[in-house]
Amino acid sequence: MKVMLQWIATNSPLMVLALILAILAWVVAIEEADPTVEQRYPQEIPITPSELPEGMTIVGDFNHDVQITVRAPRSVFNSIKTDDFTVTVDLTSLDSGVHRVPVQCELAKNPSRIIRVEPDHVTVKLEPQVEQVMPVRVQLKGEPTLGYVARTPVVTPSQVTMIGPSSYVSRVLEIVAQVSVQDTTADVEGQFKLSPQDAEGQSVPYVELQPKEAHVYVPIELSVYYAHLVIKVTLEGQITPGYRITDISVEPPTVTVFGVPSVINALPAYIETEPINLEGAQSDIVERPVLKVPPNVSIAMDEQPVVRVSIEPIQSSLTVEVVPQLQGLEAGFTATVSPETVEVILSGPLPLLDALETKDVRVVLDLYGLPGGTHQIEPEVVVPEGVKAQSTLPATVQVEIKASPTFTPPITPTMTITGTESPVEPTAEPTEESTVAPTPEPAIEPTIEPTVGPALRSTTEPAPVADGVSPSVVTRSCGIWRSPLSKLTAEGFPLRCTRTAYR
Repeated sequence: MKVMLQWIATNSPLMVLALILAILAWVVAIEEADPTVEQRYPQEIPITPSELPEGMTIVGDFNHDVQITVRAPRSVFNSIKTDDFTVTVDLTSLDSGVHRVPVQCELAKNPSRIIRVEPDHVTVKLEPQVEQVMPVRVQLKGEPTLGYVARTPVVTPSQVTMIGPSSYVSRVLEIVAQVSVQDTTADVEGQFKLSPQDAEGQSVPYVELQPKEAHVYVPIELSVYYAHLVIKVTLEGQITPGYRITDISVEPPTVTVFGVPSVINALPAYIETEPINLEGAQSDIVERPVLKVPPNVSIAMDEQPVVRVSIEPIQSSLTVEVVPQLQGLEAGFTATVSPETVEVILSGPLPLLDALETKDVRVVLDLYGLPGGTHQIEPEVVVPEGVKAQSTLPATVQVEIKASPTFTPPITPTMTITGTESPVEPTAEPTEESTVAPTPEPAIEPTIEPTVGPALRSTTEPAPVADGVSPSVVTRSCGIWRSPLSKLTAEGFPLRCTRTAYR
């Protein structure tokens, strides 16, 4: 035991040093895993004032914020929220006047420490809070329409209570409700906001009104010296047949007149215009007609009213029967349409429909790209401008497309033969159609120009003949020409072979 105690006493400094080093190593390890940071919190924190002394109020708006610098482990700093801060100023012991109050700040996060608060003091002005009752005055803005007058407004409630700092409440001269009656001809009624105003008509701040709004009614009446008369338009003449009047508008629709009350009260409720001529009209008419003003009455306006008479064609319908036209049919095909005619129902202005002819309406069947077979095609109707095709009967047309039968022979050589016969005595050659005695044929030196051309349609051309010789036909087949007459006695002439071709 003695030896052990002696060993401990001898090595105690080393043991203490080892403990310190272990603690230091632990701290270093913790610091490396979650280092301590000192940063400003990214958001500003609002200051909350404490309760005010009895009978006192803050002058102005208390809207103060602070920025706070915090020292804490990174994980703790990242977890801080604005609600974790409590920032206040203590106003409980202050009296009237201007005060510079320190800011108190707390953070409900550990381990952490508040390093700095900016600003650390705020200035607050306190004054006694007073209440005062004051009547409400209605302030009318603008003027009613000419001939109308605004009568005395009625406001409810007639007075309100003001609450605020004594220095500001004392500046209030009146409580005003502003109501606009500009260009109105009817009574004005509604809820309007109240405003405390000073002697210069400016709104006084920091004064609260109870209530904040009032109900205002402003009667608007017609003056006994004025009257509003409806403008009655007078028309004459007839518009073109097939057209109709759709609307008659007047801008403005009424006119204000003035005069002595006895004359004004005797007026009818309208005033007429001079006649507007509509004879033969086919479109809108816009005029400024003169008004028939009664005697001893004047018009309270600078310009005459504008009258617009709207005229448009009468809409009608018409049914026409049209033979469809084929479009886009491929070569080598034929098409059969069923039914052969289509009824088209048209609508549009009556004058256009009356002047319409059958040739003006086309029904087209588009067959482009369609193969052989039976198809149901929807007709496309082409009509003049202003006319509309409402529908077709039937709605679809049956078209049967077939390949057309054709004969295409093989390509054969085409020859041109030119020859001249010497004058010989014609003799008939015994045939079924001729009794002319045959004579020896003169030698002919034909020129043969063989060509290979496209297949053409078969035609036959008679050869020229001499006087007194029976007509004959010279034909050519497969490059060989022949003639029913072996000899000719007339003057020699060129021989022409008939052309037999195919298409």
